[in-house]
Amino acid sequence: MGAEQGSYIRVQFGAKQRRQVKGDAMSNLPIPLAAAEFTPDWVTAALQVDGKLKDEQVTSVETSPLGEGAGFLGSLARLKLTYNKPSQTAPETLVAKFPALTEINRDLAVQYKVYEREARFFNEIRPSITSMPTPETFYIDIEKKTGYGVILLEDLEGKLVVGDQLAGATPKEAEQAIAQIADLHATWWGRTDEDIISWVPAFDGPVWAMTAQTLPSLWPTYQEISSHLLLPKMDQVIEQTWEALPWLGQQLSQGPMTLVHGDYRMDNMFLTEREGDPIMVIDWQLMSRGRGPYDVAYFMSQSIDVEQRRETERALIKQYHNGLVAGGVKHYSFDDCFEDYRLASLWCVMYPIAMGGGMAHNERALQIAAELSKRSFNTILDLDAVSVLPN
Repeated sequence: MGAEQGSYIRVQFGAKQRRQVKGDAMSNLPIPLAAAEFTPDWVTAALQVDGKLKDEQVTSVETSPLGEGAGFLGSLARLKLTYNKPSQTAPETLVAKFPALTEINRDLAVQYKVYEREARFFNEIRPSITSMPTPETFYIDIEKKTGYGVILLEDLEGKLVVGDQLAGATPKEAEQAIAQIADLHATWWGRTDEDIISWVPAFDGPVWAMTAQTLPSLWPTYQEISSHLLLPKMDQVIEQTWEALPWLGQQLSQGPMTLVHGDYRMDNMFLTEREGDPIMVIDWQLMSRGRGPYDVAYFMSQSIDVEQRRETERALIKQYHNGLVAGGVKHYSFDDCFEDYRLASLWCVMYPIAMGGGMAHNERALQIAAELSKRSFNTILDLDAVSVLPN
């Protein structure tokens, strides 16, 4: 299930950011901005960079969109490949991740350096992670001038089943997701100053600081087109949260910090049919350094039905805290963990507002935006999370 990470050295940051592999092989391919740009010649050249193809040639590429409504900061397409001759190493299909099709989403992704973050995760951090299975990578490239990026990934169709954020996690799926994120957080707990991840943005750094200027601009649009989704007094809570975003970022960046996935939701998870098997996690574009319960709050306020979350919330946070302790975390009480969870739930209100305020561009995305509003708002009100803000 894991990637063949030994063939990757790291992303190089020169005139053109690109991926360097064994030897001196370098890619010099344009970054595709549409599925049609994954031509046979382009895919052949990409797969030849690290030897996935030898003298074989891709003769045709059949593309189909994936994850409608899920890839808000990027586009996904399945590539069905035909070759000029049989090959034991060449993939029959691939999943391509490339820049978002809509300008507002693409510009936001570049602002937050999401394409660069994910590329560097696979090249630099992934080899050190044993607790979180990820797909194999076949090609990675980043262009410094534009900030655009492309990744060719293992196609998991027929192997695993993609999660459904709209339907939400089942209780057992939630338990497995919480167990794995606790393991990841325990691994990196208190180690975020190490060179391997010190470059990852923290919540109080310049990348996330743009949130305080960018996302509140979507609030008027949300009020105009999605006001029917607001619960009583929720508009006041949201406006208080916007004003406190810099403070929230500082709190989420106080030690002890760890590596957080940043987009830990069901649409980014692939499941097996066997209960208890590891969940394969994709989409590390929002990876950050911060307080671990951020991922827990994001998952529980965005990927679990309201009533189920109410019934299982405390038990799942207790399970998460127990996982940290089992992983060697010390001097971090359950009460501290729960308070960090409450605080992080406020930060996470940005996602339904961003989606409902203009980033949702198809029917499923609109449905998700509505469901996230319901889940997130109820979480914040149930927890009286706004009370954590300074007066």
